[in-house]
Amino acid sequence: MGQEKALVEIRGQSMIATAISILGNAPEVGPVVVVTNTPERFSFLHVPLIGDYFPYKGPLAGIHAALRVVQDWVFVTACDMPFLSVDLPGCLWSWRDAEDLVVPWVDGHWATTAALYGPNCLPELEKALDSGSPGLANVLEHLSVRRVSAQELSPFGITVQNFFSVNTPQDVKRVNSMMACTP
Repeated sequence: MGQEKALVEIRGQSMIATAISILGNAPEVGPVVVVTNTPERFSFLHVPLIGDYFPYKGPLAGIHAALRVVQDWVFVTACDMPFLSVDLPGCLWSWRDAEDLVVPWVDGHWATTAALYGPNCLPELEKALDSGSPGLANVLEHLSVRRVSAQELSPFGITVQNFFSVNTPQDVKRVNSMMACTP
């Protein structure tokens, strides 16, 4: 994308600031924290910043850091999801009973960067990071996962669009165009 994705602007606001704004309005979300390897770049956000214990190992390391610091259930999201629903954390929270994590299954894929992780995930995340495995697929195999389908999310107004991830300059243009049509 030519610059750090979190700082890419959509309608005049960085994607990270948009994510914090959405989560700040989510009823079931406690304090919002940001996991980053470059805290000096995000001091303008005025939220707690957490560094990775396994620097530059991707989302897996970010989830690990959040769980290690919070030591409770955490709703995790990527900063590049401008249509994230304020209702998603609460929906997932209601399905957490006797599970290690609650993950939406959208469009044939796990939405692991918009999911609810419990403290029981920490040992498996550490094993994966210690072994050099950067992905969550192996981690999911060793945990009790509540898979939440798009059909289950639909009554709450949550759709596939809420999981759209901005990955290219064309995506930025597309999102800006889509958002220009909404108030």
